[in-house]
Amino acid sequence: MKNRPKVTPNLIDRVVGVFSPASGLKRLHARAQLMAATGGYNGGARDRRPTKRWRPPQGSANADTLLDLGDLRARSRELARNTPLATGALATVTTETIGAGLQLQACIDHEALGITPERADEMEREQEREFALFCLSADFTRVQKFGPMQVLAFRSKKESGDVLVIRRYRKDAGDVYGTKLQLLEADRLSNPNHAQDTDEISGGVETNVDGVPVAYHISNRHPGAIRATALIWEKIAARTDEGLPVVLHQFDRTRPELTRGVPFLAPVIEHLKQLGDYSDAEVTAAVISAMFTMVIETPNDEDGDGNPVIGEKDSSLEANEVKLGNGAVISLAPGEEVKTVNPARPNANFDPFWLAFCRQIGVALELPFELLIKHFTASYTASRAALELARRTFLKERSFFGDDFCQEIYGWQMDEAVALGRLARPGYFADPVIRQAYLGAEWIGPRAASLNPKQEAEADAVDVDNGFKTIEQVCIERTGGEFEKKNDQRGKEVKMRKAVGAEKQPPSAFGAAQSAPTPDAEDDGSDEEEQQNRSAAQ
Repeated sequence: MKNRPKVTPNLIDRVVGVFSPASGLKRLHARAQLMAATGGYNGGARDRRPTKRWRPPQGSANADTLLDLGDLRARSRELARNTPLATGALATVTTETIGAGLQLQACIDHEALGITPERADEMEREQEREFALFCLSADFTRVQKFGPMQVLAFRSKKESGDVLVIRRYRKDAGDVYGTKLQLLEADRLSNPNHAQDTDEISGGVETNVDGVPVAYHISNRHPGAIRATALIWEKIAARTDEGLPVVLHQFDRTRPELTRGVPFLAPVIEHLKQLGDYSDAEVTAAVISAMFTMVIETPNDEDGDGNPVIGEKDSSLEANEVKLGNGAVISLAPGEEVKTVNPARPNANFDPFWLAFCRQIGVALELPFELLIKHFTASYTASRAALELARRTFLKERSFFGDDFCQEIYGWQMDEAVALGRLARPGYFADPVIRQAYLGAEWIGPRAASLNPKQEAEADAVDVDNGFKTIEQVCIERTGGEFEKKNDQRGKEVKMRKAVGAEKQPPSAFGAAQSAPTPDAEDDGSDEEEQQNRSAAQ
């Protein structure tokens, strides 16, 4: 903050103060307030040249968002279809966050239920089997299983700003569970008859006086469907009478009281569009340059008096079009001359400029530059730091999606499983605390990318030996899967190898870390290349 100027009495202030001290004090106070009105931040000053014409509107969250949402959504989808950088950004954040779908790992609170850990383990395996059965027929359209539906829902939320999941019921032939999930695009959520937003309904979301969503107004088809028919809106309650959700509205709330989400690419739409146009222009110029371009100069036709004739030639593309081609030879008319043109392509400055632009886009999307363009040219340390920063973003997104999407759907499935009697869970419907104890779960996503598996395995071994990590945690973070299942499988493998004499002594899971480290294996924070050079010198 800049220092505020001191208010100094002028001649008139002093004169007024002599005859009326109270009036003089009021004058000084008023002048102080007037000077303070300019604010303490340069960015808020209205008399500075860089900002005096900058007067952005001070709208509410919905006022600043909903009016532009249709264009933002359409432009985001266009970029995702036709701009490689935008497509890659969406694919990267989806793959690294969701992978092939988050996997359920049931974690029953045995203390709250008053059961033994062994009994809790049995019940967890039962619930995981039942949920896997539900995942086979979860899609209302019978097209996808639950894993691909997660990928679709997450990508749709990022690409369009939000996506809707409606709880439906239909038990088809061969289905064990009738609970179904219907995914709807954000365009179908809108005000009935496209009416103006009000305090009660904004962007198709109806809220009460406290701002709590109570209903969603959904059209019977997409407004941009191929077949243009009249739209009919249906009002769907947000929750049941018992308070359980019926509609899952997936979006990232960036401001309080915001009712709809904005696309992931919204902050960089203009940058991506300009960068895509620039790339297309450079490619076109390079292609033309590769064909040894020439310009044919034709003299103007003249009439009998020597004046140029205008508009008598056929100007249609079919008559005058000259197509370029590799090794093409074009015959010239009498009087025409050939002049070469050098577009100076490929442009040597294209790649540095393009990369500089990508750095700005990566910052806005929380994607490190190397991961955004899938090109790691920096040192091992820098690449590792970039992946770690990106992983923080992916873990945050995964946690939110697991809680708001997967966990809610897991609850829907468990409700039906207990109601049908497929799972005996005493007190499940009687007490919300008991229900929550049965529904404890972790949602396991794709493992982290590894640049040096050996070094990372040794670090995990040290953490396990010191009690900083569990073997289960290492399995989740680095290799995927559950330790219990892997341990059982490993036991079977050891017995089989012993039976044929192929393994005399079972190796320790972390045996490599228990041996004395060699100088080459020590991580002093230097780059991988430097470590190799040091090893070669030894």
